[in-house]
Amino acid sequence: MKKLLEVTFILMLLNIAFLAQADEPKKYNKVLFKSFISEKDGKEVQIREALFPPSWKAPRHYHNSNLFIYVIEGEFEVELEGSKKITYRKGEALQMNSGIEMEARNPSNKNSLKLAVFQVGNPDAAFVVPVE
Repeated sequence: MKKLLEVTFILMLLNIAFLAQADEPKKYNKVLFKSFISEKDGKEVQIREALFPPSWKAPRHYHNSNLFIYVIEGEFEVELEGSKKITYRKGEALQMNSGIEMEARNPSNKNSLKLAVFQVGNPDAAFVVPVE
């Protein structure tokens, strides 16, 4: 009987651990819309939705396109090269110019961060370029 209780307890703990993992949000960055602004200049606009789990941190990087970012949920902490660290909250927006090195993170250890990202630039350029 004692052995049966031990096995049942272990199975319950494994199940709880599995369910806790299943509830963790998965990071994603999906393109919702893209279109050329003008065939003549070759510039494209993309609208993305991005979700970042609690405590996410991006390595130092830059973008090849101009970005306009709107915080849908959570907080978005950004430090652009030559600027102070700024935290943007739900309902706030920011603009990032291409080629500026930056660091970004979700400062919350409990809540996810969801962004709407409007990208304007060359369609063949990489979205994110890591900096070593």
